[in-house]
Amino acid sequence: MGSLWHILTILKAVEAYGRQRGNTLARILVVDDDFRYRRAVRIALTVRGYEVPEAANGLEALDETRIEATDVILMDWVMPGMGGDPACRAIRAASSVPIIVVTALDREREALAAGADVFLQKPVSIHTLQAGIEAILGARGTHRE
Repeated sequence: MGSLWHILTILKAVEAYGRQRGNTLARILVVDDDFRYRRAVRIALTVRGYEVPEAANGLEALDETRIEATDVILMDWVMPGMGGDPACRAIRAASSVPIIVVTALDREREALAAGADVFLQKPVSIHTLQAGIEAILGARGTHRE
């Protein structure tokens, strides 16, 4: 538990420093009911310069996108409460924020029909996630300088 606490303390310091300097690359919302997965992705993307808020389901994701602008959403498909399908549809109805569905299920057709821009099937390496994020940000010209 001590090492996790140290990692989280360092992570918070890195995030605060990036916000203070205004030089985060982009804001990437990670939506997944698996806390360990969210935390691993958050750590991996934060050390690469992204601001990474988290949501445990689609309802939390909707709330988060209403509170602050988001550049890309990484969305799981099966979650308690509101899952990926209704969350993608609700977000898409209100916003054009890019959505990357990342799930262990083979639901590409459903995800794209619900409004996702990209579908990735777990397990996905952080390099593949980052490449997807970079491709979307580059295509939309939404990199923060």
